[in-house]
Amino acid sequence: MILFSYLLMSGVTTGALYALVALGLVVVNKATGVINFAQGEFFMFSGFVAWVLHVQLGLNYAVTFLFTIAIGFGLGALTDRIAFRPIAKADVVSLVLATVGIAFVLKGIARVLWGGKGDYLSFPSITSPDPITVFGLMVIPQQLAVLAGTIVILILFAAFFRLTRAGKMMQATADNAKAAVLVGIQTDKIYTLAFGTGAAIAAAAAVLTAPITLLYPDLGFPIFLKGFAAAVMGGLMSLPGAVLGGVILGVAESLAGGYIHSSVMELSPFIVIMIVLVFRPNGLFGFQTSRRV
Repeated sequence: MILFSYLLMSGVTTGALYALVALGLVVVNKATGVINFAQGEFFMFSGFVAWVLHVQLGLNYAVTFLFTIAIGFGLGALTDRIAFRPIAKADVVSLVLATVGIAFVLKGIARVLWGGKGDYLSFPSITSPDPITVFGLMVIPQQLAVLAGTIVILILFAAFFRLTRAGKMMQATADNAKAAVLVGIQTDKIYTLAFGTGAAIAAAAAVLTAPITLLYPDLGFPIFLKGFAAAVMGGLMSLPGAVLGGVILGVAESLAGGYIHSSVMELSPFIVIMIVLVFRPNGLFGFQTSRRV
């Protein structure tokens, strides 16, 4: 029972990380209809930025969190300006290559700036490393912070898309960009907002999970792959689906590693997603639509 509770909580925490990455992918996809293949590198780069702010410059964790989110938003907005906007009307392959190119640029910069300091950089623990018991489950306090942060971010963005003018304009732009222009929506600004928001979510995820993980320049792609799998499982246009998909993948990965073998940890989430998509081709919360991916 103790092993199960540990694996379950560990899986939920890992799933929350995947969910936040998936959430950023969904935000961009809802506005632009395009998958941002640089989302994992946004996470990785933001993690290193947080390390510099907190460890090297000595800023406290709360200030580091806010500054990293702001820098992440700026990084996403810059990506829109230099990579997406000039070719926004191009074919899907060009759009994919543009975001892949940004991913490699960020990875290269990270290797130049931080790769020489060792293979991995550790972020100091913010909370006590000693486990506590919550409702019979063994948890590390930082895991609770990750879960709480995920819940807060989900609520904020659900409200953003449902209640705010900008959120509704983002969805309208995704549904039909030409019609959105005709009714007066400035789609260029919406695209910038979407990329910035997606990168800010990745930055928030990086700061939340940095104390319980290690930072290295090649961290981005594995994180993107799991986040993308979570988004596909939940439905590429669904915010709750992204979160549920991430949690399912994280729990499946943790339980498989604990009860079967660690070698199947990387494989098990994709077995789960294949099973789900056999019965729900559009994802758990998806719906039949036409999208550029």
